[in-house]
Amino acid sequence: MPAEPQEISSTTQKFLDIFDITSNVVVLRDGTVSMILMISAMNFGLLAEQEQDSIIYAYAALLNSLNFPIQIVVSSKTKDATAYLQLLEDQIQKTSSDEKKNLIRRYQGFVGRLIKERNVLDKKFYVVIPAAPIEVGMFTAQSVLPGNQKPEITEEQKASVIEKALGVLEPRRDHLIAQFNRIGLYARQINTQEIIEVFYNNYNPEAYEGQHLTDSQNYATAVVTASQAQAPSVSELQEQLEQKSKLEEIAGAGEERDVLRAERLAAASNPEPQQQAPEAEVEINPSPSAPQEQAVTSQEIPVEQPAVQVPQPQPTQEAQPKPEQPVETRSEQPNKPAESGGNPLPPIAEL
Repeated sequence: MPAEPQEISSTTQKFLDIFDITSNVVVLRDGTVSMILMISAMNFGLLAEQEQDSIIYAYAALLNSLNFPIQIVVSSKTKDATAYLQLLEDQIQKTSSDEKKNLIRRYQGFVGRLIKERNVLDKKFYVVIPAAPIEVGMFTAQSVLPGNQKPEITEEQKASVIEKALGVLEPRRDHLIAQFNRIGLYARQINTQEIIEVFYNNYNPEAYEGQHLTDSQNYATAVVTASQAQAPSVSELQEQLEQKSKLEEIAGAGEERDVLRAERLAAASNPEPQQQAPEAEVEINPSPSAPQEQAVTSQEIPVEQPAVQVPQPQPTQEAQPKPEQPVETRSEQPNKPAESGGNPLPPIAEL
């Protein structure tokens, strides 16, 4: 018997604090639920001095208005210009003018060389709004006592925890978006797919380049499980080979039976034409006085051929009933003399 696969006790997922990413929020193992905002950027150095002072005061007002914690994350990674270069290639195909095609090709080559020669970085700014476990009902008075282990969220609690967290996080999100608009920055909440890409890029900084993640709705499971199986022994391999050979023999015999059965069905559906037997010779004795005798001389008729039908003699005219004569009759022949007297008989009276 092959060895059963053994579950690997240590996996990377056990070292992550993420329990699930769904409903545009991140759920941690301890019950913390976080919402992430993406913030646009501005070139602060190119602004005038008065504009810089106004932005600083607006940002200070934003910080003073907070009564909940936030986390500011700056993501810096190498610029991936693959999509932009493909866009330029599409524009070359659509342009009909040769002069414009040459200009776009020169610009495309300039962008490609710039990305290769210089370390062009792409910076993105995020603001994380968390909801503490005590705000979503994960912590109780007994759980904070010394010696008690911190509770972890379960699959049954996830739906209720997310529902409570959204009621807490949505007003905070609207407040932050309004404050960033006063500064002149555009803020929006990122969805589930974008959150997955952010974490994947952070945990795989070298593997994400040129990769495009599929939609999270197509995932069959949120957790990847791994298994480890031991190599089979020599005796197990021999048993597997013997079983395989037996199965092949059984399959070969089954194929031969199928071929024979197909041939029989084909022969039954299209039988070979058989020679027809000669028609039987029938002799009928026309004599009415003697009994009618039929002499049939023929060869043996195969069973599959229909039997020869011997025509029956038609009854003679004497046997057929005479039709009734009409009442009025006249003799067209001359009267013959009677044998006794020799005088002619009078004509037959009309009845």
